[in-house]
Amino acid sequence: MTTQMPADTVDQAAAKPSATRLVPTLYVLQGMPYFVVQAASNTFLTAMGAAPSLVGKVSSDLTLPWMLKPLWSPVVDLFGTKRRWVLASTIAAFIAMAVLAWATNSELWLEWTIAACVLLAFASATYDIACDGYYMLALPKQQQELYVGVRNACYRLGRILVTGGAVALAGLLQATPGQHSLAYGLERPQAWCVAIGAGALVYGLLALYLSWIAPRPANDQALPRTQVRTGALAQMVRDYVQRPRIWAVLLFILFYRFGESMLTPMIAPFLLKSRAEGGLGLTEAEMGLAYGTIGVIALLCGGVLGGWLISRVGLWRCLWPMAVCVHLPNVLYAWAAHAQPDAMTVSVVIGIEQFGYGFGFTAYMVYLLQFARGSHYATTHYAISTGLMGLSAWLAGRWSGSVVEALGFEHFFWLVVGLGLVGILTLLFLPQPEAPHAETKLQS
Repeated sequence: MTTQMPADTVDQAAAKPSATRLVPTLYVLQGMPYFVVQAASNTFLTAMGAAPSLVGKVSSDLTLPWMLKPLWSPVVDLFGTKRRWVLASTIAAFIAMAVLAWATNSELWLEWTIAACVLLAFASATYDIACDGYYMLALPKQQQELYVGVRNACYRLGRILVTGGAVALAGLLQATPGQHSLAYGLERPQAWCVAIGAGALVYGLLALYLSWIAPRPANDQALPRTQVRTGALAQMVRDYVQRPRIWAVLLFILFYRFGESMLTPMIAPFLLKSRAEGGLGLTEAEMGLAYGTIGVIALLCGGVLGGWLISRVGLWRCLWPMAVCVHLPNVLYAWAAHAQPDAMTVSVVIGIEQFGYGFGFTAYMVYLLQFARGSHYATTHYAISTGLMGLSAWLAGRWSGSVVEALGFEHFFWLVVGLGLVGILTLLFLPQPEAPHAETKLQS
C-alpha cells in the first residue's frame, strides 16, 4: 500500500502565493450552490405563498445530500484526483443552476424547482467532499488553520451573491414600475428566472477561473485500486468510530449548532410573512439587503476575526467564548418577534446575530479540521463529520416550520435559545484532537 506525503510537506513557498486566490475561489464556489438551494426552497417558496411547514420540510430535506455525502466520499478518494472531482462538480452544479432558473418560471414550478434543487444539492455535496480534501492537500498545516476564517467567510460570500444579489434582484425586477431603477414589473416567476440565471452565469465564470488557477499538488492521488478489495471503505468508517471519546465528539457535532440549524430555515418566513402572521413584513428586496447583504458582511467579519484569533491564541482558549457568541444573539430574534421593529432595526439585529454566528462557527470548523487531521483517512473522516453536521441540521430544520405554526415565532425563538444552551454544554465533554500521525493519508 502506498503511503502518501502529509500536507505539511507541501512546498510552503509554492503554496503561499496561490492561497490568496485559491481559497476564496474554492469556497465561494462551495457556498453559492448551497445558498441557491436554500433561496429556492426557502425564500422563493415563501414568496410564492407556501406555508412555513412546507418550507421547513422541503428546505431541510434538500440538505440530505450534504448529510449523506459520507456514503460516496470514499469514491472520491478511490477514483481520480481531488482536483478533477472539484472541477467536474462545478460543471454539474452550473448545469443544475441553469435548470433551476428555467424551473422557477415553468407551469409545474414547485415540482421542477424541487427536482432541480435535488440535482444541484448532489453536485454541491460532491464538490464539498473533494474541495475539503483538496484544501488539505494544497495548503500546509499552518495555512490551513490561518485560512479557516477566510474560507468560512468566502463560503458566506456566496450567500451575498445569492441572497444579497439574486434574491434582491428578483425583488427589484418584480416591483411596481418606477419604484426602483431596476423595476420592470416582471411577474414573480419571471423575476426569479432572470435572477437565478444571473447567479448561474457568475458561478460559471468563477468555475472557469478556478480551472485556470487550481494547482496540482504532488500528493493529490487516488488511493491504489487494490484497497477496494481489501476492505478500505469499512476500515475508514471503523477507524472513525474507534477514535478516543468518539461519543463526546458526536455530541458536539450533532448539538453544537442544533438550535441555529432550527432557526435558519425560518428566518426567511419570519422576515417575509406579514405582521398579522407574526412576521416582520419585509419585501424580498428589503430581505436581500438586511439578511443577504448586511447580515453576510457581518458574518464575514466574524468569520475572519474568529480564524485570526484561533491562529494567534489557539482553539482551546477560544472555544467557550465562541460558543456563547453563536447562541446568545438569538435572543434578539425573540425580541424582534415580540416588538416587530422597523426594517433598519431588523438589519441591526441580523447583523449582530450573524457576526456572532460567524465568529463562533469558526471554532466548530477548526475542531472538525483538527479532528480529521489526526486520522489516517482525513478526507473521508472530515466528510463523515460534516455529514453528521448535515444530519443535525436536517433533524433540527425539518420540523421547524411545524413548530412555528404551533407556537408562533416568538416562542419558537425562545426554544432556539434553550437549544443553544444544550449546544454549549457539549463542550464539557469534548476531548482535544489527537496529534496528526507521522504519515497521515490526507487525501484519503
